Amino acid sequence: MNHTYSTFTDAYYGLLRDVYENYDYECSPRDQKIREKLAVKFIIENPRARLPFIKTRNISLSYIIAEALYYFSGNERTDWIAYYSKFWNNISENGLSNSAYGCRIFKSHHTMAQKLSNSDEDTWTQWQYIIDELANDNDSRRAVIHIRSPYDSRYAKKDVPCTMTLQFFLRNNKLKLVVSMRSSDLYLGIGNDVPAFTFFQELMALELTKRLGRQIELGNYTHISNSLHIYERNFKQVEEILKNRYQDSMYVPDNQEMPKMPGLPQIVELVESECLIRHCEDNNNIEKLSSLIIDYDFNDYWADWIKILASNRAEKLNNKTLQQDIIKSTIWTGYHKFER
Repeated sequence: MNHTYSTFTDAYYGLLRDVYENYDYECSPRDQKIREKLAVKFIIENPRARLPFIKTRNISLSYIIAEALYYFSGNERTDWIAYYSKFWNNISENGLSNSAYGCRIFKSHHTMAQKLSNSDEDTWTQWQYIIDELANDNDSRRAVIHIRSPYDSRYAKKDVPCTMTLQFFLRNNKLKLVVSMRSSDLYLGIGNDVPAFTFFQELMALELTKRLGRQIELGNYTHISNSLHIYERNFKQVEEILKNRYQDSMYVPDNQEMPKMPGLPQIVELVESECLIRHCEDNNNIEKLSSLIIDYDFNDYWADWIKILASNRAEKLNNKTLQQDIIKSTIWTGYHKFER
């Protein structure tokens, strides 16, 4: 299967229908029945059209934003991200996660080859390697980030990373990203994975723009899932999504493309702001925080992220009106569609 879509919303609908209705196999790995297609490849032409606007699916916008921030910060502790999705508690190993991709990408990385070479360089990051590789050779085929390692096969118990590699290509002054996954849960996982990976793609384009001194545009996004599947426990939800597609089409904004990321994120400030929001116990304070009456000067793009996280806190404080008001205050109107 090889399909090209303009937006992720179109991709999600198309993939759900194809895997659910035209599956290759029904099998039960680890005694969990699935419908599965093997070696699935799909392309999204516009990676900024990354959000799945599917009302019946009830995607959590705050989780998408929180997960991106979790990855960008290089955090690997599950208690931070489990605040937004308790799923992470289920795969926590000693309070850490093997699927904390940001830690593997943005934090220092030791290699056996380095030890064997007696290199004086103690550590390096895979993210910086990609920047250096593409800056030194714009046409490189070696700009690969490895997520899963052989050690995961032997030592990971609860959490074996689903993602294998992220490979970046700089072609015709456009940055393309090809992601390879050993396994993808289509109903739950893909809806969060594609936004996260395309955020990485856009962030790398900014890094290369800065490094090369010329504007690097976004190319298309390619996703390869060696096992793209739907669990039996989600069959009814998938049927509802497919049945309601026409009604849900009214939910899709005219422009699904997120604004361009204006610059590299202020990670420390964003994480500190999230901490203030997370520990806020008063509805009035959360409203002030979402209005950015804090010590950070965020532009509209990142201010919207703070507001989205604040809306999640308002929801946890059982203030639905405030949650809706905060979402409506975001600058990009596409976020308004996620008002609960």
